Amino acid sequence: MRDTINASDKDKARFLRVFAFIGAVTSFLMSISSYGDGYILLSILLAASVIVFVSPFVVKGKDAVIAVVMLYTLYFLMGYLVISGGSHGTGPLWLFIVSPVTFFIRGLKRGAFDLVLLAGTISVLFIYTPEIGLYDYQSFYFPSRVMLCFSILCVLGGFYEYYRNKYSLQLMQQVEINRKMASTDSMTELYNRRYTLECLEGRHYGEDAVFILMDVDNFKQINDNYGHVIGDEVLMYIADTLRKVCAGDGIVSRWGGEEFLIVVQSQHAHKAHTIAKSIHESLRASPFKRDIHQFNVTLSIGVHQRQAGESIDHCLNIADKRLYKAKTSGKNRTVSDDEVEFA
Repeated sequence: MRDTINASDKDKARFLRVFAFIGAVTSFLMSISSYGDGYILLSILLAASVIVFVSPFVVKGKDAVIAVVMLYTLYFLMGYLVISGGSHGTGPLWLFIVSPVTFFIRGLKRGAFDLVLLAGTISVLFIYTPEIGLYDYQSFYFPSRVMLCFSILCVLGGFYEYYRNKYSLQLMQQVEINRKMASTDSMTELYNRRYTLECLEGRHYGEDAVFILMDVDNFKQINDNYGHVIGDEVLMYIADTLRKVCAGDGIVSRWGGEEFLIVVQSQHAHKAHTIAKSIHESLRASPFKRDIHQFNVTLSIGVHQRQAGESIDHCLNIADKRLYKAKTSGKNRTVSDDEVEFA
């Protein structure tokens, strides 16, 4: 994971353009003002920076690179404003906008590194600028107060960014937990009925999709003979078996109680009968084992391939009828297209 959890890419792109717009307008107005006050070089540099700030609106797909270029353009202007004094010696005051922009664009660690380098550079410029005759601040108090305020803003900005990242990460983790809870069955960790129905509304499960509806044979007797704890473990054992057999082909869900549903996409429809057969074989080859308990678990399965114009409810209803036929025909078998396939 990145060293920071920033806003979404969309939000960052929006912020970049807001920052670029403000930077372009401000630089343009300050360029005109500086030219009127006789600061020709400053006016030229500000006019050149307008081009950089406008670039996000012209160049597409390079936001990350442009953001860094804009930030370092801002750094360069800060350096020049310090050694030149800016307009009437007020140039260094623009330093105070640098900290929040840096942390947003560069993140916590890289932003802190950049700001430390910038603070060191600006401090050196403040010390030696009067000595080489570029600009005389006349008093040590103004540069020292500027750097003190800038340092405090950087520290506070760093703490804010740290806690924002921390709680953003926790929020994202909680969102992921909530998403998983909303879409999966807590016991088996298969998809739940609600999420499965949402998926079935998608275009991947149109004509020729295959509905495989399953029910655990004699599940009441398992609960009565071994207890509900073992009954729950049987359901988890079946869920593991279904996951292994399907291997990502289609959607696997706990449909309710001891019922499970697999829906295979149309491009994998030819695998549906193989999946049903493999489920029976896998359950037969690997009996359920927990502590002293060991026994075979079987499923009755109803299969229906969706036809043109059939609704999801209709497909599920047919699969359910075929599942019932598998039950009444002796269990541990698959019924498909009214044909009984013994396990």
